[in-house]
Amino acid sequence: MAKIIISFNIIALICIFNLSCSSSNPDYYNLATKDYNTGKYESAIINYAKAIDHNPNDALSYFGRAKALSMLNRNILAINDYTIALALNPDFGDAYLGKGISELLTEQYKPALEDLEKAVNYFPNKEEVYFSRAYVKSKLKDPEGALKDYNKAAQLNPNDKKIYINRGNVKADMDDHLGAIDDFTTALALDSTDVNAYIDRGTDKGIIGDYEGAVSDFTSAIQLDPENNDLYFMRAEAYNMMNKFSEAILDFSHILEVDPKNAKVFYRRGLDFIALENKKDGCADLKVAGDMGYFDAYEAINKYCKVEKKPRSKRRIRKK
Repeated sequence: MAKIIISFNIIALICIFNLSCSSSNPDYYNLATKDYNTGKYESAIINYAKAIDHNPNDALSYFGRAKALSMLNRNILAINDYTIALALNPDFGDAYLGKGISELLTEQYKPALEDLEKAVNYFPNKEEVYFSRAYVKSKLKDPEGALKDYNKAAQLNPNDKKIYINRGNVKADMDDHLGAIDDFTTALALDSTDVNAYIDRGTDKGIIGDYEGAVSDFTSAIQLDPENNDLYFMRAEAYNMMNKFSEAILDFSHILEVDPKNAKVFYRRGLDFIALENKKDGCADLKVAGDMGYFDAYEAINKYCKVEKKPRSKRRIRKK
């Protein structure tokens, strides 16, 4: 199962304050904000720092610098600035949201949940808050809470494919594979080029026994990402579940062309050759896998490749 999406559009998630916002150091602050809005994040950080030097009690400047740091994936430093901004202004909803997202991105899930809970109070109808909190809840092993938040996010923005992919993975973790397939299908209706949605849907189809559907989805994923060997392996295993060993061998052989030291693939291909009664090639693959240290191969060799010794004929003793 593919991992739940955690990529965020920080610009969309964190409010960009209007340039007319008041500040006790308007020159540096406005210059920094202009830099931020034009993607000059390093320059923005420098100018926000100058604004802070001019007035260390300006929450807006700390918040602005935190946003710029977040855009450069310096989330630990961003958290520090968000924290100072909130100490200066405890009623700063955007700072709770920004801090929660930075904590999420640094896998600090418990404090992230606390900050996102506060952010919801300021933004009860903002999709990004529920989406972020849902992800945090899923990481904290609260699938029911995550599902509830993803449902709310989908109500607020029914055209965001990420919601359906993440919600589908939560449903899959709750063994609701049909519900997960429905969500991945919705995501693909919104974006038919999403590789993860095909992989996730194919995986869940395989779990419910729809191996033909799984092969179809893995094939679509391969067309979009032909250099991903994991996709060929997954499709090969789906073929195996349908007893289509020749097709599986083709996929395993493709992997070995680019990854000739993959012991597990030699092992799996060897078993498929044996299933087709091609013991020669099968045992050769199993031997390669065993020589590479894949221990399951030895058991298979003993089972399928053991050479039967012919009984020795008794020598007739002749009388002189």
